Amino acid sequence: MKRYLLALLLAMILSGADVPVHAADVLVVAINNNDKPFGYFNDEGELTGFTVDLAGALCQAMHRDCRLQPALFADFLPGVIDGRYDFVVGNVVRTAEREKQVDFTNRLWRSSSSFVGKAGLVLDPELAAVKGKTIAVQKGAIQEKYLRESFGDAVAIKTYPTNTERNAALADGKADLTFGSTVSHFAFLTSDSGKGFDIVSGPLFDHGLGGDVAIPLRKGRDDLRKRLNQAIDTILRDGTFARINNTYFKADVF
Repeated sequence: MKRYLLALLLAMILSGADVPVHAADVLVVAINNNDKPFGYFNDEGELTGFTVDLAGALCQAMHRDCRLQPALFADFLPGVIDGRYDFVVGNVVRTAEREKQVDFTNRLWRSSSSFVGKAGLVLDPELAAVKGKTIAVQKGAIQEKYLRESFGDAVAIKTYPTNTERNAALADGKADLTFGSTVSHFAFLTSDSGKGFDIVSGPLFDHGLGGDVAIPLRKGRDDLRKRLNQAIDTILRDGTFARINNTYFKADVF
């Protein structure tokens, strides 16, 4: 995957160089940079990850130059709405509520939600056992909304800007459980910090907790949405998506 332009532009951002947000030929793409395996810095200091590679592949398929803009999950939709980002490649599930705010492309992959806790714990399907627990979630994620609406004060909710910090709260004993998209747990559970923890619930799909992950963009940008949909079709057909998928996951997430 050719990343030289994306890496150059990212380096300019991080160095404080003056890069126009909406240069004529450059699309600004919001991504995570602290959320393994989606977007993170490797040991060599290079920005990599599932969504980083996907963003590069989509821009290449559209024959467009892109600038990757690291952003927190909670800023993804606000940034699209106010025009700071042209689109987002992130773990954003398309829901009816979000569709009132932004437009979405076709599906990029499928998502569900799961709880993670100490290995051996099994939560019942009604999740009654979460009551009284301290639960770490990513701020602005659908899982936070679900916990507040479904359990209210019966659970203690701790929010964190990134999934990395969410996972650290569990590992450090600051939370009893984490709650997030199922794929967001894999990197933690296969790390040294994740030893002794496991997924302790079945995959959850209702209430917006699962469904199609798609690319959000500002309403009215129909031409860009059409081009992105064509790019998604291209990388699915030519095997690019499969190659990226297999780099970061053991199962097909599409």
